[in-house]
Amino acid sequence: MPRATVDLKSDVYRILAWSVVLPTLVVWPFLSAMPAITLFGGGLTVQQISINVLLLLTGFWSIFGAYLAAIYAQGNTARAEHQPTNNRSLLLGAYALAWTTLYFVVALPGQ
Repeated sequence: MPRATVDLKSDVYRILAWSVVLPTLVVWPFLSAMPAITLFGGGLTVQQISINVLLLLTGFWSIFGAYLAAIYAQGNTARAEHQPTNNRSLLLGAYALAWTTLYFVVALPGQ
């Protein structure tokens, strides 16, 4: 295949992948706050508490905090050089999609 066809095919796959993960990335921070809000409610069983704590620890806000701590620990020079690539961003989007799916399957029916 000509190089232009391969690049076009790769671009189409990338656009399709982004069209799947972008809506999830938009909603993920809001959904990641829900386990914390649920924990402040009352009358939860031990199972509901453990599910919400696990979702809270693996959600957006924990990962975002760890990311900021890593950037701060690396210092100013690493911060200027660090630019996320599309592959890492898509990987994060896939994680967010899996987390959101797990949230809808596990946490919401128990509410």
